Amino acid sequence: MEQELKLQILDPSPVTWEKICKFPLLALGEAPALKLHAVYYDSRDGALRRAKLAYRVRREGKEWVATLKADGQSMGGLHQRPEWNVTVSSSAADLRVFTDPDAAALLAPFLDLALQAILETRFERLESRVDCADGSQIVVALDRGEILASGLCEPILEIELELATGGPAAILEMGAELCAHLPLLPDGESKMFRGLRLAGLIPADAVALGDKAAPLRRHENAGKALSRLLIEQCQQSLTAARQHATGNSPETFHHLRKAVRSLRALLRFCRTLDTDKRLEGVRQELADWFHQQSIRRDHEVLATYWATLAAETGTEAAPLYTWLSAEAEATAAGLGHLAATILQFWALLLRAALHSDEDLQHYAEMHLRRQDRKLTAAGAAAQTPIEFHALRIHIKNWRYVILALGDMWPSKDSKALLKTLSALQKISGAMHDADMAGQHLAGLATSRRHGLAFHAGMLMGYLHAREVRQHKKFSRHWKRLESISRPWS
Repeated sequence: MEQELKLQILDPSPVTWEKICKFPLLALGEAPALKLHAVYYDSRDGALRRAKLAYRVRREGKEWVATLKADGQSMGGLHQRPEWNVTVSSSAADLRVFTDPDAAALLAPFLDLALQAILETRFERLESRVDCADGSQIVVALDRGEILASGLCEPILEIELELATGGPAAILEMGAELCAHLPLLPDGESKMFRGLRLAGLIPADAVALGDKAAPLRRHENAGKALSRLLIEQCQQSLTAARQHATGNSPETFHHLRKAVRSLRALLRFCRTLDTDKRLEGVRQELADWFHQQSIRRDHEVLATYWATLAAETGTEAAPLYTWLSAEAEATAAGLGHLAATILQFWALLLRAALHSDEDLQHYAEMHLRRQDRKLTAAGAAAQTPIEFHALRIHIKNWRYVILALGDMWPSKDSKALLKTLSALQKISGAMHDADMAGQHLAGLATSRRHGLAFHAGMLMGYLHAREVRQHKKFSRHWKRLESISRPWS
């Protein structure tokens, strides 16, 4: 079983490449680069791909090695799948070289296929072996080259950490250390997946998906079930971070913040299971990253509001929109630090799951009721903008936890509750945005920069007028929330 963590290098500059080559943890030393050339084969109609099999023949130094990879999973950059390797005499396609019984059984229906080359990879590899403190051994591969398909090419610039011996926590910990110091992010896409997309054999917007998560069972151990769920949310957050690094748009940033918010909400929900407080550091690191990014979120939201208002009123958008966009971009994304924190968290859960003597249903229902009481109390007390903002966070956290635990009850039992919570979250967010606008725009509104001052005043007035209407809507939906039955009742 192959287990590897793939890390994409975000900065292609020669300076960064040299820094990575000399990074002590990778122990690459002065070893010469190994030139690799791989040819990937399939039938014209993609029979192997449909069966979730990957077949390649690769020249490694003076040898040709045939490789078969079967269906596995790839989430958050961690790839786990069965793999078989056989030394062969040439690059010619021949599925019969795999004599291992398991591999032969998988290939039996395809032995008479007419195979053709569908893509190639050509790259140089620097390789080392690293011994870890826990006794694990990791094969490090630093790759630079290109993928070739249908007359097109795409660069390869990545690090692979493959587990030779030991447990996968070791490669996650090593990945965390590397992401903390180098411009790297976990990447769930294999070279073959990227090549298939380049060749037009899968859609251009296709994304690598992992296996569907195992459903939660009411009577399984709460600690083990919630640890598994936290790992799934770690993987989702890492995938969102990689997508944001590629897209770098308000939309990808919004999806990343949602993924991290959901992870933080579930982690807080599990707090009583962290009996030795070993996750406190992770909790604080995630909170710090999230709050640092709030400034970017605020300016992007204000830019969106202003673009809409300017269009509706026939006002020139550029001065204020440009200023807000520049302020948003001035906030560093901190993706490497975030990835390092999440990888370390994932490793901690693999080394020791959360502990509980309860089953999942008992733990979840008891704590959901407790959150329900806290939410009700916060709603009754909320009067000031600060109190409404705190209530908004309560609503978000409760909703994200209910969504994460959705397997425990039929969707029809939670649909009305989640719909109302979603509406309350949106309304309270709009109320918060009016207060937030005052924090960021008040200085502009009173400045001597006439165009910016006028536009900032327009936007503040619009949002504050909208806030009054939102308060009325919030009251109606809050009354509805109080009367809706809970699916765990």
